[in-house]
Amino acid sequence: MQMQEFPSLSVVIPSWNQGRFIGRTLDSILKQDYPGDIEIIVSDGGSTDETVDVLKSYGERLIWWSARDKGFVDAVTKGVARATGEILAIQSSDDYYLPGAFRAMARAFQQYPAASFISGGEYAIDLAGNVISSSNPTGEITPRTILFQTVPPQHATFVKRRFFEETGGMRREVDMCADIDQWYRVAHLAPGHYIPEMLAVYQLHPDQRTVTSDKWFPNLVKMVELCEQEPRYGQKFRLTDEERRNLYTYWEINWTGKRDMAAARPIAFAKLPGLLGYSPRTRRMILGASINPMLKKLLPTGILQSLRPVASSQAPKPALDWWKN
Repeated sequence: MQMQEFPSLSVVIPSWNQGRFIGRTLDSILKQDYPGDIEIIVSDGGSTDETVDVLKSYGERLIWWSARDKGFVDAVTKGVARATGEILAIQSSDDYYLPGAFRAMARAFQQYPAASFISGGEYAIDLAGNVISSSNPTGEITPRTILFQTVPPQHATFVKRRFFEETGGMRREVDMCADIDQWYRVAHLAPGHYIPEMLAVYQLHPDQRTVTSDKWFPNLVKMVELCEQEPRYGQKFRLTDEERRNLYTYWEINWTGKRDMAAARPIAFAKLPGLLGYSPRTRRMILGASINPMLKKLLPTGILQSLRPVASSQAPKPALDWWKN
């Protein structure tokens, strides 16, 4: 069945003590130039900061509650249970959308009618609002691309609600990577698709679980193993032994290093004797955590700077504060 030009959209926002950011998130939704119906659902876990006062200030424009929950997955599950939109988005309470994001989503579903979900580009910013990085992958999104290429950013992804519900929703067993696991399972049912438009902004700050948790590596492994054990997923996609060895090695070093590079270094050094037996991607990860830091100490700063690529032109600064207007 062909989707209408501007499908109804439900944005679910799991929230916990992000009162300094959540107003920006809400404004970036309410100020979208989008003709379709938009439903905003804030599932707050009993915040003790200014969050509740901020939510009250939006009056009848939101569906919201504030009560203790069991964490991210529980908050999302409660929010999705109230959603009625044909399209579903899960937006973090500290991230926000860019102008035109919803229209770009609608165009994409018209362009790729078989896609189960659409994901776009993102900027990552620090607390001062400086752009630290950006990403806008292209092409089809499959289980393989999620594992070996790029992960669809939750804050820039829109999924057909029927596919989300067909998977049974997010799983607490892999709560640290529950959003990745969600897109991974949906991609088994039908591929998603990236679009070139920049759709959202990801807020970096020290308190994020992305930075502090030691559960990333075991949860990602569990995500893959659970899917392969379930016939409706495992019969459609399964890693070879060689792919598994490369992927798990890459993940272990990468996610340990994000938390503590000193802890990742001995893991990487232990892999050096068999370096040539790994894929180029995994080799780069092993070298990056072991040999490269030693070279940085040995080589003069001037030589290192000369080896870095030089940007050919300065990209125009994106209008990240558009939601203030």
